[in-house]
Amino acid sequence: MSISLYILGSLVNGNSHPYKMKREFLDLVPGVKISEGKFYYNLESLVKKGYIEAVESVHIENRPNKTIYSITNEGKEHLEQEIYNSFKKSTTIKELYVAIYLMKFIDPIKASVFLEESIQREKKRWNQYKEAAQNIEEFNKHHEVLDEKTKQSVRFITEYAFSQSDLNIQWMEKLLKLLKHY
Repeated sequence: MSISLYILGSLVNGNSHPYKMKREFLDLVPGVKISEGKFYYNLESLVKKGYIEAVESVHIENRPNKTIYSITNEGKEHLEQEIYNSFKKSTTIKELYVAIYLMKFIDPIKASVFLEESIQREKKRWNQYKEAAQNIEEFNKHHEVLDEKTKQSVRFITEYAFSQSDLNIQWMEKLLKLLKHY
C-alpha cells in the first residue's frame, strides 16, 4: 500500500493539508498505523519530485500554520502510472487497497490485463510450492533434522500459508471481475 499514491489521489479531488489527508488515509485502510514521520517523508518526497506543490499557508491564531497542497500535472500523470504499476506488481489484495480506491482515475480494462498477469504469476508460484510440499519424501529430506513436534508445526504453518494464498487469489479474481465491469 502506498502512502504517496494515496496523497496524489487525494489531491486530485481537491487541495488539502497533510493532517486531513493522513486522517482520511487511516480511515480508508483499517488496521494500518502510520507515523507522522513516514507520512511527512512521503509528502516531502512528492514535493521534491514536483508531483505536488504548496499553494497556500493558512494561519490560525495560536496554532501552527497549515500548508495546503495541490497536485501538479506531472503528479497526475505519475498517479495514473503508479496505479497501473500497483496492478502489475502486487501479489495481495492488501497491497492493492489504495489502487482499488483510486480505480476511477485509470482505464479498468488496461488494469485488468495487468492484474490478470499478476494472478497467473501467483497461481504458478503457489502451485510450485504445493507440488513441493505434497512430495513427502522431499518434505522429510528438507526437514530431517527436525523432531516430530516441530515437523507438525511446520506442516501447520505450510497449510495456513497455502489457505491464505488460495483466499488471496480468490479475492484477486473477484477484483478482476470488478475491473472488467467497472
